[in-house]
Amino acid sequence: MKYVITFSRIFVGVLFIISGLIKANDTIGFSYKLEEYFEVFHMPFFVPWAAGLAMFICIFEIIVGVALLLGAYSHLNAWLLLLMIVFFTLLTGYSAITNKVTDCGCFGDAIKLKPVESFFKDLVLLAFILIIFYGHKQIRPLFNKGIQSIALFISTLVVTAFTFYTYMFLPKIDFLPYKEGNDILSLMQIPEGSPRDSFQMVFIYEKDGKQLELGINDIGKLDDSYTFIDRKDKLIRKGYEPPIHDFSLYNADGVNYTDSLLLNQGYKLVLTQTKIEHSRHIEGKIAQLAVQWQASGRTLWGLTSTPLDAVEAYRHDNQLPVTYYTMDATPIKSMVRSNPGLILMRGSVVVKKWSSYNFPTYEIVMKYVN
Repeated sequence: MKYVITFSRIFVGVLFIISGLIKANDTIGFSYKLEEYFEVFHMPFFVPWAAGLAMFICIFEIIVGVALLLGAYSHLNAWLLLLMIVFFTLLTGYSAITNKVTDCGCFGDAIKLKPVESFFKDLVLLAFILIIFYGHKQIRPLFNKGIQSIALFISTLVVTAFTFYTYMFLPKIDFLPYKEGNDILSLMQIPEGSPRDSFQMVFIYEKDGKQLELGINDIGKLDDSYTFIDRKDKLIRKGYEPPIHDFSLYNADGVNYTDSLLLNQGYKLVLTQTKIEHSRHIEGKIAQLAVQWQASGRTLWGLTSTPLDAVEAYRHDNQLPVTYYTMDATPIKSMVRSNPGLILMRGSVVVKKWSSYNFPTYEIVMKYVN
């Protein structure tokens, strides 16, 4: 039994540390996942606290894992582990049943798990944690209390500093398709021979207040008592989906400017502001860079999910010489984990990215151009 407890302790401790570090590497991405859960459970009042909660959960998860490996505070730690895994098992179980949240975010964007996979992962963890919970008295600390306290204190400082650093200055490791060096245009292409989405025509008929969905071969079996309601295409097999499949931008008149942005082979800057009203206020830095950049004959594109009529008022009030285009919030959030964020591109290749906390001057940008 001793060896089973030791293995469980090492396995769970290492997994918690890895999971926590992956999420701490991208706390803003993890906060987006928490916002999804808050919306599903109708708790919008928690949304403003999502980033703070994400940071706390990451730090807490790592420290619990470190304490488990050290054998520190085994009784308290066993209870914390059990409460955490029961909560997350119920959460992922709900997602597996309803499929309302398609990715739990357990391992960020590094490892995507389907709801059912997340649920079974938590069931396995629950089994190991139950072993730890019932056998915690057999766990012997690796060091005395003084060294344990110092180790936990230093771990907390390091992990907290790392979490705040990535929150302010972007993830150290970017697992998203818009990372530096990637070609956006090539990642939007579907390779030749790849399976495509397969659809089936479905006809909707109604009788006695009840609607039926029928295939084309079943229509001939109906009599005149059925009333035709509608026809739709139903997805029956998902085809290949490119890593970037939702990158489209439009001007105020609804004209698509995606090709204009990506096919221009010169250097360009792309300013991303998911929601203008939630954007960190560095308009002075944005305006200064925009003036100098455009004076050099290059273009600066503004991307936002805020309606462009509201953006125009914001642009005018802050004297920003930026032309804004509208885009869905999801790809903007994936491009730069910051609001606002900035991307230097050459053609359709991402050269460099900056967050609002290290927003560059014109001279810094030109170092990457030259």
